[in-house]
Amino acid sequence: MGVKFKPVVFFLALAVAVAAFAVPSAAYAEMEYRFSDKDTIETDFAWGKNDIIEAIDFELYYGYPDGTLRLGNDITRAEFAAVLARCIDVSGEPGPNWYDAVVDGLVKAGIIPDKSGDWDAPITRLEAAKWLGRLAKVYNVPVREPGAGFTDTGDPDAAYAGKTGLVKGIGGGLLGVDRNLTRAEAAVLLIRVAKSVDTDLSSDEELLQAVREVNEDVNANIEYLVKTGKADPSAYDTILPYKRMTGNYFEYAQKAALYAAQMGYKANKVDMREVKVVEKHRAIAYVVGRPYLYSGNEGFYGAPVVSRFRRIEGRWMMTEGAAELSDITMKEDLKYIAKWRAMK
Repeated sequence: MGVKFKPVVFFLALAVAVAAFAVPSAAYAEMEYRFSDKDTIETDFAWGKNDIIEAIDFELYYGYPDGTLRLGNDITRAEFAAVLARCIDVSGEPGPNWYDAVVDGLVKAGIIPDKSGDWDAPITRLEAAKWLGRLAKVYNVPVREPGAGFTDTGDPDAAYAGKTGLVKGIGGGLLGVDRNLTRAEAAVLLIRVAKSVDTDLSSDEELLQAVREVNEDVNANIEYLVKTGKADPSAYDTILPYKRMTGNYFEYAQKAALYAAQMGYKANKVDMREVKVVEKHRAIAYVVGRPYLYSGNEGFYGAPVVSRFRRIEGRWMMTEGAAELSDITMKEDLKYIAKWRAMK
């Protein structure tokens, strides 16, 4: 396919003029560009493309240290536990293994029965369905498909995961109990879970306070970039007053803002106005507003911006944002912008 370009601004956009810069391919939002094998999202996993992208943009789903996603690989029990814990923002006691805290948190939450087994082994679709069925019961996920069921397992937890719509079969009424869960399949499950768990919801005011604070972080970052003319991910710990954007997003935003400057756009102070929380769940939320961009003492409004927030250890953090600037904007973003307009 040919390369397309999508004009975007960051949420609060790092707002580089109104339509700050071009990012390749309308199919993607922002955070996918960290990964060298991102094109496989479209070429090999188009069946789950939108959900995979959302999982990445919410930073529910991380790649490997070498900058790859490897979506076709099996996901291990430890890796699935880690991403599942991010969906509901739970953690437990740390231990000698990198996954001990998330496994402990999920056991205490009643989602994983115990800590036994090989955590480096691939997780089967059956075990993943059992975990999600218990999660659905713990967090009161409603039954959406009461007639759903799997002919290759009689496990009640797996069946409940199917009835709530968290787990789909592989066709013909089969769950695929003997198959391992792939990283692409896991990413799709993550968004289903994150959008289904609606207990312990934050107030809108808590989220709006996070918006105000990330606005100050954005302006501090703009000021730093104007003064230094360089990106420095290590500056995250020194220049942001609130640290309301994730470190991954901060690094991306710096690089993209410098790219915009090279294209001739000037970074200015920005205020986010007309902000509304258009959708929220236990650990993820969508917020939409309009950036007001300053040029000297004057200002002007930019296009509506969708920002994604994730609750990390009880604290809302911005993970990704993009503006409605053309007809090639992600359909997912347009849906939330339409909700925002209906609320005005």
